Parts: sequence; structure tokens; C-alpha cells
Amino acid sequence: MPPKIIKHIWFDFSETIACINKKRHDKLCYETYAEIIKKPVNKKLISEYKQLYEKFNHSNSAIFYSLGQASNFWSERVNTVDPSEVYKIADKNIPDVLKKIIEIVPISLFSNLRLDRVLPSLHIDSKLFANILGSDMLKKPKPALDGFYKMIELSGIPSQEILYIGDNIGKDILPAKKVGIKAGLIWKKSDQADYSFEKFEDILNIFR
Repeated sequence: MPPKIIKHIWFDFSETIACINKKRHDKLCYETYAEIIKKPVNKKLISEYKQLYEKFNHSNSAIFYSLGQASNFWSERVNTVDPSEVYKIADKNIPDVLKKIIEIVPISLFSNLRLDRVLPSLHIDSKLFANILGSDMLKKPKPALDGFYKMIELSGIPSQEILYIGDNIGKDILPAKKVGIKAGLIWKKSDQADYSFEKFEDILNIFR
């Protein structure tokens, strides 16, 4: 399909727009998991959590949802921590690239997190985005399809005219393609994605 068919771009957040401070983030994961299952943090618990992380396609939100928590439980837990401790912008060019994209098509965000505190810490203006879809608006977190169908509804255009860009095959690329949305993989290449972008500014190439 020609690039001109893309009329709205949606972005994942974690490891797409922002990189995670793995040590701080993992500590919060393990402590939260330990609190829920009422066991101490030790090597066995950490190994158990890592297995769940693989099982649920690298979605912490999906893990906690499977344990009976609300879809926005993990988002709320992350928001108890200073965003600067957990996130940093994935590439210094991202704010400028986003501004260039919105001169061509609207952009939106879809994340399992609530981003009202996080975006300002990265010096990204939330007003750039036509929609910010978070876990508090959905019954089930990614990789469930609920949010992907919601993206189509909010965009108000056919699914094949939407491009969703994320960093994870299981959590981002495959669910998007299941509902007919074009899928772009960021920072690496894969034949499973419709587009692959090794640099953030490469996204602009689809319009050239």
C-alpha cells in the first residue's frame, strides 16, 4: 500500500517514545508482585515474574490484570514514582520529529500507562496528540485487542489508514495487525511488521 494511505499515526509509549530505567522499573515490578501474592522478593519470585512477563508478551499491566487487578492498576502504581526516576526520552530528536509529523497527519498515543505526569517530565507537549488512550479508558490492557479497536473508533477512519508504531512484536505489532491496523516496528527490523524504523526520524520517510 502506498504511504499516502496513512492518515493517522498512533504511538506506543514505553520503549518507543521513552526508555525505561530498567533497574528502578524492575524493582517496582517485583515489589508490587510480591505485595499482591504476599511473598517476599527473592530469586524465586523474580524468576517467577520474569516467566509471567514472557507469557504476557512483555506487558506488566497484563500480568497484574491476570491477578485480578484493574486494567489501570500498574499505571497507577508507576505514577506513585517520580517519572524522572523511571523514564527518559528514547531519542533527543523525538519532540522535533513529532512536530514534523503533525504537519502531515494527526498523531495519538496508546499506552498501558496514564501519561499526564510522564509527558511533561520528557518535555513533550501533550497538546501534540489528537488522542491519548490510556489503561484507565479500557477494560483490558495491551496486548488485548480492546485498545486497538478503540484506536479505530477514536481515529474515525478505516483501520488500514491507521499506522500504529511500537517496539514489541507480541504486545504491539501482532495485535494491531489483527484488527487491520498497519503496524510499524521502531528501533529494529522485522518481517512481521508492515514498516520498520531503525531511527525515529525514519518515520518521516513514509511520506516522501
